[in-house]
Amino acid sequence: MKLSFFSWQTLKTCWQALPLEGRGSIAISIPLLCLIVSVVANTLLRQKIVQSQAYVSHTQKVLLNSHSALISLLDAETGVRGYYLTRQPEFLAPYKQSLTRLWPSLDRLQQLMRDNPTQANRVQRLAQIAQLRMAILQRRVQEVEKNTKNSQLLVPRLSEGKQVMDRFRLNLAQFEAEEYRLLDIRTRRLERQQDFNAWVMWCSVAISLLGTGLALNLLRLLARELRERELSLTESRNLIQAIVANVVDGVMVISPQGKIASFNSAAVTMFGYTPAEVIGWNWQQLLTKEAAASQKLLLNSSEMLVEATPIGRIWQAMGRRKNGDWFPIEISVSRIDLDDDRIAIIRDISDRLQTAAKLAARAEELAKLNTILIATNQSLAERNRELDQFAYVASHDLKAPLRAITSLSEWIEEDLAGQLPPQNQTQMTLLRGRVQRMQALLNGLLEYSRVGRSESPILAVNVASLLAEVVQILAPPPTFQIEITPDLPTFSTRRKLLKQVFIHLIDNAIRHHPTETGWAKVSVSDLGDRYEFAVSDNGEGIDPQFQTKIYTIFQTLKARDVQENTGIGLAIVKKIVEMEGGTIDLESALNLGAIFRFTWLKKPI
Repeated sequence: MKLSFFSWQTLKTCWQALPLEGRGSIAISIPLLCLIVSVVANTLLRQKIVQSQAYVSHTQKVLLNSHSALISLLDAETGVRGYYLTRQPEFLAPYKQSLTRLWPSLDRLQQLMRDNPTQANRVQRLAQIAQLRMAILQRRVQEVEKNTKNSQLLVPRLSEGKQVMDRFRLNLAQFEAEEYRLLDIRTRRLERQQDFNAWVMWCSVAISLLGTGLALNLLRLLARELRERELSLTESRNLIQAIVANVVDGVMVISPQGKIASFNSAAVTMFGYTPAEVIGWNWQQLLTKEAAASQKLLLNSSEMLVEATPIGRIWQAMGRRKNGDWFPIEISVSRIDLDDDRIAIIRDISDRLQTAAKLAARAEELAKLNTILIATNQSLAERNRELDQFAYVASHDLKAPLRAITSLSEWIEEDLAGQLPPQNQTQMTLLRGRVQRMQALLNGLLEYSRVGRSESPILAVNVASLLAEVVQILAPPPTFQIEITPDLPTFSTRRKLLKQVFIHLIDNAIRHHPTETGWAKVSVSDLGDRYEFAVSDNGEGIDPQFQTKIYTIFQTLKARDVQENTGIGLAIVKKIVEMEGGTIDLESALNLGAIFRFTWLKKPI
């Protein structure tokens, strides 16, 4: 039902979008189209009837010729019998006539049966039997003519002729039975076609009447729409006149001769003239001569406004008040197509020019500030390059001694294998652990310093695929379950930064879980211009008194001797989220797990 309503509304909208000429043409063409369709349908159906009648006539011709062949053969047999019995030549008249009728009838049958191989074969057999019978009859005639008639042979010869004639009748009966069957089929088909033609003709009449009614209704709607448009046009003219009378800009209607035809109240206030004083003036009289000359607002010999008048664009000039003062104005002249008048909209721009002068002075100040900001940005860029260099040196030059300490401790253990007491071996292991912690702190510090200073391209991100990649990188224990809801979005954002946030939050849920059989869940909510992602777990949770400290760099809730941790991950997460225009919050309590919620803009900054 909704689809039908939508289709009707769409059709109605498309109809109303057509110009009036097009809709009128369509309305007039509907009855003509119905008439054309009716004539074409009637012509095609009449051809069908003619074809069916031709089939019936064809079958009737076949039956007529088959009857003619049978009668000719019977006449020949009757004539020969009479002549055989009486020897009177006048009895041969039917025989001789049958000779001229029989074979043409059979030939016509063969011609008529060319499209029906089965019936054509039967006609061929009938011709063969008829030829045999006529040969027998011819011999009887010859016997009589030669006086060789033998009464003892009369019965056998009659019997022979009867057998041949019975064969002819049998074949003819089969042939005619098939033709009568075809005649019945074709007659019924003709009757159905005639009934169908009558039905179609009545339908055509009904469709033509409906089409005519539709056309009349459409023309009535068009007439009503024209009346409504005329009324709307009248109302629009009245509204325009009311608007012109009350608009804040000065409005003048100028005749094709350049004369002022109307003068609104705003123009009265602007120039100081009453409408009665200026109507009939050349409108250039309200401008300076220099302004009129610069815009080619001159009159030709026939007092018509020169077409060089700027039409459809805004230009500036100086206006003259009644008291003789000059003031800057902005003019826009447009054509009125209805009566070829011009409408001039005039605006006093004195205040705007004063404001523009103030803005120009302010722009000069801003230009100076912009120069200072450019220099400051260049300085900041230089400092960022120095910071990048420092981070590289810190990560490279500081890691080298740490790797050396690790290698030296391993060499010492190898050189003193079996000689170091257990306490010294524990101290060596502790030494390498502190070196690895120092390397992790350096890596975290370097990652934190690079957030927001390295380019990250904006890509189309499928969050579900991104999380699958994150889980593969973190490789949690097989017993640790990570659930990802199926409603995660795909949108354009900085993929690398979003990936860093998910890596740190999910890694935090895995590493800080007291067992290896926990779970973590990632879900999302649509907040309109942003998404809110939630990473929850069933770990130990975080005491509310420490929740404000977890985003501080190098801050850990447990001693590093108890659980190895750099304390940089959540600081990096907070920095990335806030840099991308989002917020991050924590819901947690001791032994009740934790839920980190962060928002992420759908359109990146």
